[in-house]
Amino acid sequence: MYRMNLPENKVTDLIQGADRSKWMVLSNHNIKRFTKDETEIITNNYETMIGRGGFGEVFKGFLEDTSMVAVKRFIQNVKIFFAKELTIHREINHKNVVRLIGYCVEDNALMMVTEYISNGNLSDVLHCNNSHIPLDIRLRIATECAGALVYMHSYMYTQVIHGDVKPANILLDGSFNAKLSDFGISRLVNTDRTLYTENLKGSIGYMDPLFALDGCLTVKSDVYSFGVVLVELITRKKATTDAGKANIFYLCTDGLSRGVKSVRDMFDAEIASQNNMKILEGVAKLAGECLRMEIHVQRLLMS
Repeated sequence: MYRMNLPENKVTDLIQGADRSKWMVLSNHNIKRFTKDETEIITNNYETMIGRGGFGEVFKGFLEDTSMVAVKRFIQNVKIFFAKELTIHREINHKNVVRLIGYCVEDNALMMVTEYISNGNLSDVLHCNNSHIPLDIRLRIATECAGALVYMHSYMYTQVIHGDVKPANILLDGSFNAKLSDFGISRLVNTDRTLYTENLKGSIGYMDPLFALDGCLTVKSDVYSFGVVLVELITRKKATTDAGKANIFYLCTDGLSRGVKSVRDMFDAEIASQNNMKILEGVAKLAGECLRMEIHVQRLLMS
């Protein structure tokens, strides 16, 4: 039997100084405490790696009941990021957010255990294969992501701002249901100071220009990023070029400034039938509303 509920101070002790009090929150669903030995059994000694990033590595694993999980193993020099991500993720309980199952905090062992999402991330599905993605599935993905964000922004006891909404952080299950993931740079909005950072973290092409300008993370930051995701869903074009420059923003906003029909050539030909055109134009207008509020800031940054 796995032990439950690691004492709160074990996690918050990883967050230093006065900042610690702002991260004293409680989980709204049961999560498990795993030992390092148990995670080794779950992953068969970390046999199958399924992802890697600046935080560490992700491995496939199986629980005692044979359910598949993902084990995210953090490198030791990101203890504070691990503690904050865990604190935020365990507050969230929504069908369109990757479910946190448990965690491990031991010497040389910082890990989070989540449900395993079988179809990978939206970025790979859109840009790394040629499989057909019907319009209704794309719209459902967008609706489910929006639902998760509305829940985080408006219906949680402590408001959460994700801060890094992008296709790579939207996972898809076997039925292509969307699951928002990766809360590594998210913020709990319990004091104004939690919204500001001197060390900007985010993704080029998706980062809110206001956030880039003043380091203030707000709900509008997530709305802006969601607008970019909408454009990717209907165009199947990447938000950035191979050189790392944002381009989809300009194509969409410049086209919409001339009228919604001006963006028709951007739509993915696979879904751009006459029957779908009004729907696609409506999504493009919605994306434009998400993006347009920051156009003047984007131009300021370019000058």
